[in-house]
Amino acid sequence: MRAIIIEDETTAVNSLKEILHQNKSMQIEVIAELDSIQESVAYFRDEEEPDIIFMDIHLADGLAFQIFEQVEVNAPVIFTTAYDEYALQAFQVSSIDYLLKPITESSLERALNKLKLFNPEERQAHIRQTNKTIRSRHPLKNLLIQLAYKFYPLPVDEILFFYTANEKVTAYTADGKKHPVDHTLDSLSEQLDERSFFRANRQFIIARKAIKDVELWYGSRLSVNLILEIPEKIIISKTKTPVFKKWILIEDE
Repeated sequence: MRAIIIEDETTAVNSLKEILHQNKSMQIEVIAELDSIQESVAYFRDEEEPDIIFMDIHLADGLAFQIFEQVEVNAPVIFTTAYDEYALQAFQVSSIDYLLKPITESSLERALNKLKLFNPEERQAHIRQTNKTIRSRHPLKNLLIQLAYKFYPLPVDEILFFYTANEKVTAYTADGKKHPVDHTLDSLSEQLDERSFFRANRQFIIARKAIKDVELWYGSRLSVNLILEIPEKIIISKTKTPVFKKWILIEDE
């Protein structure tokens, strides 16, 4: 069986390859290692499809789901992720399996056993459902905020940015209020409308409408200024700068 690994962390790639090598139930040959959305899209446009794809959700240039928006992926996908978040429940229901990092021999065996049960028709149905599910994702519209013993809904379009510190995430709104959010930034980045929100770095997700201006920063990076006070400077890395520039030019529908 020919496999492709889409993963931007070298250690994770090597670990997965080692576990695949140790697996005895199915002989798997890794024919390509891809580390970005851009490289993956180019590969699927020009190269022969593999028999299986191991795909990390979080890549350096964005979420791997964006690959499906640009090309047809005609192979079963097993997602890998470091975060067991709510968004993944939908993919489980849709018969898309995933491996939670660090990947173990037993979790890999579970996923491969599931794949072996597919007959040709079920395999194609699985592939179609994978593409359909990802492309039909509905962006998060509201958050349920808990404050003491009360809950209240917070419309996402009122949020100007999310910030994480000390493993706690806070949503900031234009009225100056701070709202404690029971999600990680990784979970939010999977569920928010990508046209309206951008994962700037490990600390921030920013709304397009909150951006005041952008400055050049050291090392080919960018510094983003918002229309309200922020806990710390927002720096866009050199790797993410081209992605951010494309995103900022997208016109709202």
